[in-house]
Order: sequence, then structure tokens, then C-alpha cells
Amino acid sequence: MTGASRQYAFDVSEHFFRLTTESVRIRSNETRKYQTLGTLVNARTACAHCLEHDPAVLRSHLDKIPTKGDIRIYLRVKASSADSLSEAQEMLAKRLGVSLSLGDTLSVLLFDYIVEQKALEVLGKLKEAGLDEPSAKRGELNANESQEGNVIRLN
Repeated sequence: MTGASRQYAFDVSEHFFRLTTESVRIRSNETRKYQTLGTLVNARTACAHCLEHDPAVLRSHLDKIPTKGDIRIYLRVKASSADSLSEAQEMLAKRLGVSLSLGDTLSVLLFDYIVEQKALEVLGKLKEAGLDEPSAKRGELNANESQEGNVIRLN
């Protein structure tokens, strides 16, 4: 990595560790190049200010995926990414009304990435099935359509 960088060490939970490895796996498959946690964070911090999830969803994520644990991981990122991560930490702490560690912020950033990738996957499947175009008739019954399967006759 060229230029100024910062290195961090985090003691994380097993669930958080799995979040990091799954995120790196998804990013590697997305780019078709081997990635690291650092390259993923460098790529994502540009949109760290865009974390628009409902605060209740983020609180739930942080409750279910505890940050602190006994697995040590190291993260080296560009100085600009470290600055963006710190800014996101302040912004998220205000939105959630709680104090957040840098590890918590990293967890939310990775959560956001996985949610985005899963949404893209679902949209891709809808497109393949031809269901990506809005239809005025979708969900509405046409007067000419048979309703035999949904009707119980009372004679």
C-alpha cells in the first residue's frame, strides 16, 4: 500500500470475525481478485457517510454481532479511509444516540456492504426471471382471470 496508512488491532468476537471473513469473500468474488479486509474498507469508506439503515436495525445488528472478543485481527487502511471511518463513527454515534467504538463502526460498515450485495443478488434474480419491470397488473386480478382455485362454493 503506497502513501500514508494507519494500522489498527481489534480484539473481536467470533461472530464479528465471521462477518469480516464473509465480507472479504463476497468482495473477492465481486471483484474477481483476492481482497483483504483493508482493501474492502478502503473501497467502502468513501460511502461510509451514506449508511442509511434505520437506527433500530443498526442497534439490532450491534446487539447480535458483538464487537469485542478474544480473536485479534489487524487492519491497515489508507489514512484517508481511517479519517472517513472516524467521521462515520461520529455520525453513527449521533444517529444511534450511543457511544460507538471504531470496531462497532467497522461492523456497521461491513453489515452495510453485505446487505447491499444481497440486495443486488436478489435484484439480479428478479431480472433473470423477468420480474424487474413494474407492472400495473401485478398483484391485481383481471376480471377475465379464473378465480376457481381461490373460491369455496357454498351450495
